[in-house]
Amino acid sequence: MKVTRLETFVLSVPQAGSYWGAQAWKKSFIYSDRVQAVLVRVETSDGVVGWGEAKAPVGPRASAAIIDELLAPIVLDSRVDEISLTWDRMYAGMRVRGHDSGFWLEAMSGVDIALWDAFARTVNQPVYVLLGGRYRDEVPVYASGISARDPQQARDIAAAFRDHGFKATKVAIGKDPRHDVAVVEAVCSVFDEVYADAAGAYDYPQALAVGRELTRLGVRFFEMPVAPEFLDLYATLASKLDIPLALDSLASRYRAVEFLKRGALHVLQPDVCRAGGITEVMRIAALASSFGAQTTPHVSIGSAIHFAASLQCAAAIPDFTIMEHWAGQNPIGRLISPDYDTPKDSRRVVPATPGLGITVDEEAVRRIAVP
Repeated sequence: MKVTRLETFVLSVPQAGSYWGAQAWKKSFIYSDRVQAVLVRVETSDGVVGWGEAKAPVGPRASAAIIDELLAPIVLDSRVDEISLTWDRMYAGMRVRGHDSGFWLEAMSGVDIALWDAFARTVNQPVYVLLGGRYRDEVPVYASGISARDPQQARDIAAAFRDHGFKATKVAIGKDPRHDVAVVEAVCSVFDEVYADAAGAYDYPQALAVGRELTRLGVRFFEMPVAPEFLDLYATLASKLDIPLALDSLASRYRAVEFLKRGALHVLQPDVCRAGGITEVMRIAALASSFGAQTTPHVSIGSAIHFAASLQCAAAIPDFTIMEHWAGQNPIGRLISPDYDTPKDSRRVVPATPGLGITVDEEAVRRIAVP
């Protein structure tokens, strides 16, 4: 059961419509106007194939190069049933140069997910079984993707999500406090269950003021109110606001524990394709549980593999309420996976099939991959 082959595939396909993460007003962020990802394929000595995904909204060739040139020599010839050991060996690879977030962890994530998929398929079990079992057969999800120029547009988008069966949604804010509050209020006229994400765009006074308004409106959590570097501000906001604070940019348990020790977060949102893969997401979840905090996978746009791996984690996390689901059209969903699942009645069924629970169309992946 050793890893005998590892390949990467860079995907970069046009995005129909607008993706809220690429709004022009978030000038400090670099985002592509395309949907991009790096897929990882591993093959074992038993002929089992596993697939993973490294988050790559920009610079996917950089992530692929890290995997091909630096991680592959570590992973090849490793045992597929020693995933934690392989994770630690990969993580240590850049210890002297700085490695605890960004491209290195994203590249590791793709490899780690592929190893879990291969291992689970080797023993003919879903990934969640190897994680200790599933706590739920269905995972409740909220529709993520509302970003609007005015309250009326926000209300219209929210109504469309509601008509598609969603019972909860998240709003992208962080543009201007007054505008943002008005937009959230419009969405709250459509949904009883609303979440808000400022993407770290506010300063402290703005975050405090908006947080109080979101509390008044009954918003369920306030995601990334200020930049994630400002741990002290998170702790201060948490002490002054009644609304739970959430953060999606936690790249490892080492960063998460500092927020938890300060009481600075109530909901941790590790992204399985960015935060070290399935191995590290489950470590973060266990850590959060010991502090009485919840964990829910962050799910922005990505391939069907991203959605499938997130679902496996969500099924196996005990302290969990609801998961994100990017609600726009996904050009690398069914294009690469014919059994790619979409929510029904604001829930996603956890598949009982082996591995990640999806079939990856390898021919389609090779056909659309960027040379």
